[in-house]
Amino acid sequence: MVSIHKYTREAIGWASAVFSLSAFTLNSMGFISGQSVEYLGMNIIGCFLMILYAVSKKAHASWVLNTIFLLVAVIALVRAYVIG
Repeated sequence: MVSIHKYTREAIGWASAVFSLSAFTLNSMGFISGQSVEYLGMNIIGCFLMILYAVSKKAHASWVLNTIFLLVAVIALVRAYVIG
């Protein structure tokens, strides 16, 4: 029997992919700006979910990379909407 934890982890992984790919697609098609709250927020959510998924899979390189991407997105959000 497959545990609910496995399905939960997989759902988190797929949700992270949807957020990140949606942000990239919307930005690339010109629907949202790379400095918009929507774009940065989608990247923050996508990176956070991918970190959870990568940690559960013990994929160290993936969670480190997504932690860096998450920090970059948070810094960009703060610079765009808090500082400037």
